[in-house]
Amino acid sequence: MSDVSVSERQFSLTLALLHAAHGATKRELFERVAGYQGRPIDAALERQFERDKDDLREQGFVIDVFTPPAEHDNNQESRYRLLDAVVGTPEDLAFSESERTLIDLALRVWRDGGLTEESQLATTKLRAHPQYRAGLAHAVSPTQSAVDRAFQALKRATERGAVVQFAYLKPGEREAMRRTVQPWCVLLFRSRWMLHGFDVDRGETRTFLMRRIVSDVQASRPREPFAVPDGAADAALEDLERIWASATARVRVLPGSDAEVRLARRRDTTVEGDELTLHHADTNLLADELAGYGAEVVVLHPPLLAELVRERLERIRDAHADLAGSDREGVA
Repeated sequence: MSDVSVSERQFSLTLALLHAAHGATKRELFERVAGYQGRPIDAALERQFERDKDDLREQGFVIDVFTPPAEHDNNQESRYRLLDAVVGTPEDLAFSESERTLIDLALRVWRDGGLTEESQLATTKLRAHPQYRAGLAHAVSPTQSAVDRAFQALKRATERGAVVQFAYLKPGEREAMRRTVQPWCVLLFRSRWMLHGFDVDRGETRTFLMRRIVSDVQASRPREPFAVPDGAADAALEDLERIWASATARVRVLPGSDAEVRLARRRDTTVEGDELTLHHADTNLLADELAGYGAEVVVLHPPLLAELVRERLERIRDAHADLAGSDREGVA
C-alpha cells in the first residue's frame, strides 16, 4: 500500500501534466507521479489513474487526450496534457508577500483535512499557482465540471425553450438510448450536473445525469411552446434529497486504502471501524463508483447493490482476459 495520500498523488499528477509540454503517455505518468511510481501496471493502478483523472476534471481541470499522428493506430501511445490556454490563471493575478504567507498558512490547515471538500479543491488549485509551484492554477469554478460536455447546450436550451435530443447511456447498460426531452432546468446535486425535464417519448418527468450523455446535444424549436412548471428545480432537488436521505448502503473497506479515504469523505457517511454506511440517490451510480475500487471494498447490504457491483467487476475481469488473450495471439 502506498504511503502517498490521495491529495498528494493528485497534486503530483497535476504537476506532471502541467510540465508535459507535448503530453505524457500513461506509462510515463506511472513512472513520474508520486503514488504510482514503483507499482506494477495492473488493473488496480489503471482504475486509480481513471479515478484521479475524474477527480481533477471535477475540479475544473481540462485534461486533453490525443494521439500523435505517427502513432495514430497505437492506443498505448495516447498522450495526456492540461490545456493551459483553457484553464490558465488570469495574467494580472498576483499576491503580495504577506498574502502569500497567509495563504501558505491556510494550505497547511487544509492539509489536515478538517475543512470541507471545497477547501481541498482550493488547496490543489492554489498550490499549482506559479508563486507556489511551477505550474498554472485556473479560474474555473469547481461547480461546473469539464466532464459535463453537454452543460452549455442544455443550459441554452432551457433558456430558449428548445426541445433537445441526445444519446443517453444508463449505468450498467451497454447501448445508449436516444432521448427527446423538454428541458425544464439544469441542476447541481452532490457535485453532479443533471438535466430535469419531460421525457417526450416516455411521457414522464425524468432527471438525467449529464455525464451519461454520450452524444452531442441537438436542440430544435418545438412545434408548440411547452410550459415549465413553477418551482420545477426546487421540487426536483427536494425529491433527490429525499431519495438521498432514505437510500443507504453498508460496505466494508480495506484499512488505509483509497476506498476508505474517499468513501469516508462522502457526504453524510457514517463510519464504524472498517464499515461505512453510505447515502446515495441511484443504486446503479453507486455500483459504478464502488466497482472502481475493486477488492478495496465489499458490499454488505443491500444484496441488489452487491450483485450490481459483482456484475461490473466480472465485466472488467472478462475484458482484461480478452485483452490478454489477444496479446498472446500476437506474439510470434
